Amino acid sequence: MEGRLVEERDSQTAQQPVESGVTAPKVEEISDQELQAILREARRELLHPRSQRRLEVTVRILMRFVCDASAMWAALVFSYWVRFQYPLVVRLFPPENAVSFGPVALTLAMTSPVLFLALKACGMYDPYQRIRVLDRIPRIVGSVNAHLVFTLIVSFLFNSLATPRGFLVFFWASSIIFIFVSRTFLQFLASLIGWGDVVMRNTLIIGAGRVGKSVARKLIKHQGFGLRPIGFLDDDPLFAEFEEPELRDLRVLGNLDSLENVIRDFRVEKVIIAFNTSPAERLLDLASTCNGAGVECSIVPRLFEVITDEITVNEIGGIPLIRLRDKRLHGYKKALKTLEDYVLGTAILLVIWPILLVTAIAIKLDSPGPVFFRHRRVGKDGKCFDCLKFRSMVDGAHKMQAELVNGKSGNEFGWLCWKEKEDPRVTRVGKWIRKFSIDELPQIFNVLAGQMSLVGPRPHIKEEVRQYKDWHRQRLNVKPGITGLWQVSGRSDLPFDEMIKLDLYYIETWSLWQDIKIILRTFKAIITGDGAY
Repeated sequence: MEGRLVEERDSQTAQQPVESGVTAPKVEEISDQELQAILREARRELLHPRSQRRLEVTVRILMRFVCDASAMWAALVFSYWVRFQYPLVVRLFPPENAVSFGPVALTLAMTSPVLFLALKACGMYDPYQRIRVLDRIPRIVGSVNAHLVFTLIVSFLFNSLATPRGFLVFFWASSIIFIFVSRTFLQFLASLIGWGDVVMRNTLIIGAGRVGKSVARKLIKHQGFGLRPIGFLDDDPLFAEFEEPELRDLRVLGNLDSLENVIRDFRVEKVIIAFNTSPAERLLDLASTCNGAGVECSIVPRLFEVITDEITVNEIGGIPLIRLRDKRLHGYKKALKTLEDYVLGTAILLVIWPILLVTAIAIKLDSPGPVFFRHRRVGKDGKCFDCLKFRSMVDGAHKMQAELVNGKSGNEFGWLCWKEKEDPRVTRVGKWIRKFSIDELPQIFNVLAGQMSLVGPRPHIKEEVRQYKDWHRQRLNVKPGITGLWQVSGRSDLPFDEMIKLDLYYIETWSLWQDIKIILRTFKAIITGDGAY
């Protein structure tokens, strides 16, 4: 079609009269490929102008600010009504002094910039940073705390009575709840209009090797990072084309010398250097080029399998040294996690005992054999223990596993995390309790016996541990868990090495809040049955 248009244009030009002494301009034909490139560039200019990106960022920030301001105002009105007008509260806790609404609202309005600045400091207004729903809670709590502390300081310095202590207690709680709910509702509205959690940024990957390909796959799979891979740069690419379905649209866009042109032509906003074989000085030049073009540049470290964001960097005579910490819980963290296991474990047992009873009866009626299955697993420091589970297979099924594993064609990892979706050994009741992970519930007794934790690495069998690499064994430094980070990040769908990396990341970045988040996300995974079989 484009060739026909060119021919018609040439014929029309040839038919036009030529004035005396004037030479008709020569028309240069263009190929179909060149015309398609021009049309793609025009379409890119039309759909993704820089002004539209700036407008989207501005709108996102403004919407969050309006959302937070409205939530704060609603919390103010609600707290004042509860503290001074709700009959039950007024009767049980009489106000220490009567304060009109005006002075209270004026005082909190004057100190409110501290709240917004605190929210901004913790990334709540960053349109390029994705914050999970549960991760917003500690950030909102910290911001509200900073606001109230500043308000109390101002009230003390000016001897103001406009912020009664009883009112501030209700305002503190309602502010946290209202801001959290309003932000969650705002995210829901944004999803309705097709907006994700973050602004997507065009990302260029330097290094078309295995690591570069792995980075691209993760960015495509986890769009919550807000990074959209557009291609690779490499002087000597290992992969020129990609067989994976999610990577088929990506190409090697050129060599390293074309970095500036690619950044300009494809509007690259972030560059990731992933194990390129170029000398260190060359990589520094590339980083300088990115900085000069206003593009963020990151590099994947050589030891990315064992390094997390909790590293310690020292230097000796200008040479940076990265300290690789021992993957183990020490001191108060170890004591706190032990307390968590016993307290939450007891509370969970009191809640789930009816489920345990009903499941045990169903298993007994469905097939002959014991209700519980005791499986020898490797625990902390390589010590073995009997892991309790509801029996979901026929009696004696473990004796059939070796034959099934060895007879599975294309089984890359052997015994490592072997599972079969259509396992012939699974009973009728077993199929349902495995789908919703009910078969794992008896492990709460292992937790109370001190053999397992509620959250931790998955306990492996001896055959799996024998195939460990040396760095895999670091996961044995803590107690295994009923659930863990890898279970809520993909469960059975993750390859073995990815599970190990998530386990090591969990150990090094452990916190009580992280365990609570994993437990809550586990409930969601159990209800949906994602990745379980």
